[in-house]
Amino acid sequence: MENLQNFIRNYNLEILSIAAVLSLISFLLVIYNTIRTNKVIRKYKRLMRGADNKNLEAMLFQQLEAFNSGLNRINELDASCSALNRRIRRCVQNVGIVRYNAFDGMGSDQSFSLAFLDEKGDGFVLTNLYGRSTSTTFAKPVKGMHSIYPLSNEEKMAIEQAF
Repeated sequence: MENLQNFIRNYNLEILSIAAVLSLISFLLVIYNTIRTNKVIRKYKRLMRGADNKNLEAMLFQQLEAFNSGLNRINELDASCSALNRRIRRCVQNVGIVRYNAFDGMGSDQSFSLAFLDEKGDGFVLTNLYGRSTSTTFAKPVKGMHSIYPLSNEEKMAIEQAF
């Protein structure tokens, strides 16, 4: 025990200096931890603002449910949009009309050929031949901008005009 007391008496200034430095380091660590704790508390308060004593877990589940509901709705709309796009491809998208005088010396350009085609060039050509005493209308199917029936020049022009 005497050795310890002698050691303390001999090195009393050094021991005090080391203790002071350790105290200062501890004090700085306390300040640093206080600052970090205050930041965490501020973030927590900001997170809980407007919660009105609600269970945070219940709020998160409610938000997750709303998010999943939104994703489901997006998937439904995407499927609906794809179905509509498939249907639109088959709808009439291209129309061409050519008016002409089918019978020379008989009236004006009252005859016409009208092409109704989808995006692939499928559809029909409607032709009306107008004469003084009669008017004849007929249709020819079109597949890929061509018909299995012979097409007049005017009908071909109507199909080209449609595209």
